[in-house]
Amino acid sequence: MNAHRSFCIGVATLVLTASSFLCAAEGDDAWKKVNDVIEDIRNPKVKPQSDDEAMGMLKKSLKEFDANYEAAMKAAPTNSARWDVALFASMLGRVREMANVPGPEQQPISLADIVKAEDAKPETKSQASLTLVMLASDAALAPGGDAAGWMAQAEKHLKDYPAEKLNKMVEERIVEVNLRTKPLDLKFTALDGREVDVSKLQGKVVLIDFWATWCGPCVEELPKVLQTYKELHAKGFEVIGVSLDGDKAELEAFVKEKGMEWPQYFDGKGPENALFLKYKLESIPTMWLLNKKGMIVSMHAAEGMKEQVTKLLAE
Repeated sequence: MNAHRSFCIGVATLVLTASSFLCAAEGDDAWKKVNDVIEDIRNPKVKPQSDDEAMGMLKKSLKEFDANYEAAMKAAPTNSARWDVALFASMLGRVREMANVPGPEQQPISLADIVKAEDAKPETKSQASLTLVMLASDAALAPGGDAAGWMAQAEKHLKDYPAEKLNKMVEERIVEVNLRTKPLDLKFTALDGREVDVSKLQGKVVLIDFWATWCGPCVEELPKVLQTYKELHAKGFEVIGVSLDGDKAELEAFVKEKGMEWPQYFDGKGPENALFLKYKLESIPTMWLLNKKGMIVSMHAAEGMKEQVTKLLAE
């Protein structure tokens, strides 16, 4: 990917798709300079002509941001614009890594400070709270992480800031944390009449494949799934399909033609498939891998599937 395009995408993500949220006090030159640098980072006045030029511009802008932010904090440390600038600064981690421009060892204002601030704008506090929640979610999913504590934090954010435009990110993460921190609870009667209960498959490695016959990328992945199943089924590898098809006869014919021996969840609702909606998924194919304890250990099982399954079977 073009470095300038990567930079633009990264910055767009970092500012949480907010519009121009900075509003330095009128006449306050120090904070206006910070605001100008931020706007130039987000929307460069001069468009770079090469990757090297784009990276050079980014390095220069980050250094200017740091210098002007420090100067503004000294000149007018109580200006309410500081909260917006601090929010922006807290989101520059990945951009700094890409540009190899480290920030201060400790930011003068933390995200927690923004959330507590009485004079910060509601949308600024909302975005700071959301950022804190999303950053903490990785630790919650790590071995020994406090998933319950994170869930409480996420639920509090949703209660305190129900109007936050990006709350869907938190809701999806809540679903993921729930799925990743306890054995998957999934029971249904399959397309062919088989009773499926994932809890009874503990001791085996299970692939959950959300797919449809009308989904080109899903069909392209099918040979990989078939081959892995053929080679490793006898060693304890199982596959469960969740079909987003709407025509039962077409699905049955396809499954038979392709030799897909594993059970299929089918409710005839197509893209409104109940499990697809329950787990707040957005696209197919989506493939999950469960270890022998019934825990989801990968939500992106398509890449290196055979290697992942082989490793889990050896545990």
